[in-house]
Amino acid sequence: MVDQATLSELRSVEELANYKKSIDEQLRTLDEQSEGQQFGDEDRARFEDLADTSHEIEKRIAELEGRKAILKRIADGNPERLERAYERVEKTLNGPEMSGSRKEQDIYDLRTIRSNPTDPDRYKMELRDRALRAIELTRDLPEQDRQNPHFPTRNEVERHLEKLMERTQQTTPGEVARLILNTGSPVYRRAFWKNVVGLPINNEEQRALSLAGSGGGFAIPFALDPSIIPTSNSVVNPARALGRLVTISGANTWQGVTSPAISASRVAEGTEASDNATTLVQPSVTVTKAHAFVPFSIEIGEEWPALEAEFNRLLQDAKDDEEGTAFVTGAGTGVNPQGFVTGASTTFAFPTGLTITALSMYNFEAALPPRFRPRESFVANRGIYNVVRGIDTAGGAALWLYMAQGLVTQAPTPGNTGATLLGRGAWEGSAMQSTIVNATKIMVVGDFTYFLIVDRIGMTVELVPHIFGPVSRFPIGQRGLYAYWRNSSKVLSSAAFVAGTGTT
Repeated sequence: MVDQATLSELRSVEELANYKKSIDEQLRTLDEQSEGQQFGDEDRARFEDLADTSHEIEKRIAELEGRKAILKRIADGNPERLERAYERVEKTLNGPEMSGSRKEQDIYDLRTIRSNPTDPDRYKMELRDRALRAIELTRDLPEQDRQNPHFPTRNEVERHLEKLMERTQQTTPGEVARLILNTGSPVYRRAFWKNVVGLPINNEEQRALSLAGSGGGFAIPFALDPSIIPTSNSVVNPARALGRLVTISGANTWQGVTSPAISASRVAEGTEASDNATTLVQPSVTVTKAHAFVPFSIEIGEEWPALEAEFNRLLQDAKDDEEGTAFVTGAGTGVNPQGFVTGASTTFAFPTGLTITALSMYNFEAALPPRFRPRESFVANRGIYNVVRGIDTAGGAALWLYMAQGLVTQAPTPGNTGATLLGRGAWEGSAMQSTIVNATKIMVVGDFTYFLIVDRIGMTVELVPHIFGPVSRFPIGQRGLYAYWRNSSKVLSSAAFVAGTGTT
């Protein structure tokens, strides 16, 4: 039976012709395998089905070529009667800026990297060197936003990408560099946006998409990927700035090893050692899918530069908003990450009357075990910090150290207030409780190296070609981009955190 659904996805003569070559090759292979003998029932049915598909493709190609010939005659006779949709977009995407020089294109061609089994590190180093060169050549990396001085500069983004490659070299060697090269080439970017706005793509562009596509979706160009590029947050979320970041690829689960502290003792010479063994724990974090849907009108699709800029902003905002809650107060059950507020199971009750005193702040910090204090940080909502700041306006309690700039939210360390509380960093988490409430966690102090965030590199996008109305289910002139990515978070040791709660 002819697969009508597959044929309907092929929208150009070139795509149909390529598919027909594949079908015809399968026909020849079946014939050669029979070696002049009769087919079995299964092979006979398959041969007939492939032959029907090949014939159906021929009919479709003939129809499309006929339609093109008619439109060409119309255009030759009266050019004003032939309107080409997306003509300006097509010229831009096919222009020299979207093609790159021949030397630049060679950087992204992984077929020219020779793999030597006796020296695998050389292959990885060439991947890394090419990726660094690709980052330098990429014109789409974020530039400093004059209206937002806390937005990362291009140099900061380049340093972040270089550190990301170094950080993942042991766990997933070469994968980040490969992602940058596969999705960063001018050919891939051109093919990606052509696919989004519905323009036909050529063989070279189809191959570029196939290298980074998976399950019908396409990885977005790395320069636009908010799971790779750091940008300023639309919410105040210090989780990534404070926590331990791990990047994985291929698998969906991170496996680690941790243990509580062991004890040591002094003994006389020649005394048998005591058993100070501890139990090794193997924590695991399984990344789960987060997703977002960006609808856009067909008219917006014809204004491709505006769509590209808005698409990047909307996805970044959606990702920041979701993580601002998930990594802070996430329940840690089902598909939900465990936020550090949830994972801080040890609590300290502030004084009755829903208040905070200077003495209670000292006692709150002292409730954290000594081994975690050298790297401790405070996290609370700005409303709670304002309560602390009001304890002693003269500063005699020595809670806040004086600061010149006030509370700020600055990338690439979002949530850093610029102040220290009891000599430790004071970070703002806007998803946390903003007022003192009975038996509710209002502040966390702890060593955030025991808070883990696991990212599976890459964001994937699929195009929904038409959105239908709720009444008659007819198209409404809109398309949509369905984006999804995977990550999660978990507190590795609850002993490393203490959460303060209000008391009535």
